[in-house]
This record gives sequence, C-alpha cells and structure tokens, in this order.
Amino acid sequence: MQTSTPLLAALCGSALLLVGCGGGHGHSPEELDAMIADTVRASAAADPSALPDAVFDPDAFMCSPAVDSPASDTWRTEAPRSGVTPGEPVRLGVLADADTDVSGVTVTVRAADGTSSSADADLVRESWSHVDYPQDFSLADGGSPDAPTQGVHTVIWSDSASGAALTCDGFTVE
Repeated sequence: MQTSTPLLAALCGSALLLVGCGGGHGHSPEELDAMIADTVRASAAADPSALPDAVFDPDAFMCSPAVDSPASDTWRTEAPRSGVTPGEPVRLGVLADADTDVSGVTVTVRAADGTSSSADADLVRESWSHVDYPQDFSLADGGSPDAPTQGVHTVIWSDSASGAALTCDGFTVE
C-alpha cells in the first residue's frame, strides 16, 4: 500500500506546473532581464519607498540604516562633503572594482523637500562614473527636478538590471 503525504503531493504538483508552464511566455532570458530592469527603474522613480529607507547623516558621512549589498565593499561614492550653495549643480560619482558584474546603475536622489528623482549611468569598472544633479535626473512623471534646495539629500545607487540597492551617500545644501 502506497501513501501520499501532503508535501509529496505539493512537490509533484509543483513539478507538473513547472513542466507545463516552462516555455509558454516566448521571451528569452535577456528579454526577461530587460523587462524586469525597466519595471524596477519605473518603480524606483514612481515609488521611492521601493528603495531602502536609508537617510544620509551629514555628520557621520554615512546612511542610516546602512544600505547593504552582497558586495558592499566594492563600491565607493563621491559627493560634495561641504555645503552646496542653493541652486548649484551637484556632481555625484560611483566607483566599482573589477570584480563587479554590474554594468549600469540607477541613481536616486531623495531631496530635502521629499521629492525623488533618478538618473541612469553606465558603469565603467575601476573608473569613476558621474552624473550631475539635477541636470541628468528626471521625476517619475518625466519632468525635471528643481535646483537643489536647502537641507540633506540622500543618494542611493542601485543596480539598473536588478534594482538591488548597492550603496548610499548624500550631500547637504546650505
């Protein structure tokens, strides 16, 4: 007499489901990766809460809570360390070592006034990649962000392909 446990039945059902649904979507893995990346970028721009809830602390020059990535020690960031004049553009940079498999980054700036905008940048390993805020950035509705206003601005760098947060930085407008 053979008995079936609920776990065994669930596993068999899952296997049948995978076999039956495996090739029906018609997209290559590369196309699926691109579709996921587009969705992540749109989500990050439209809903900044999809990103880590980190805030830049200008006294410690770090974000709290820290943005942890599997390879957080491979990332270095660049932002002004002294107060920026209101209306002045801000140069932001990121540097990754040769071991990263990330090829593009999405930079999201949470402004002091609560707005959020983002920009994409190609990543050149072992070389600084830069963007200028607000010139290179766009809001979720496609508009351009205003010139930086007074207060602390948090900068979150994410993998453009997966949406995974990589590192965090920030700057202060006086």
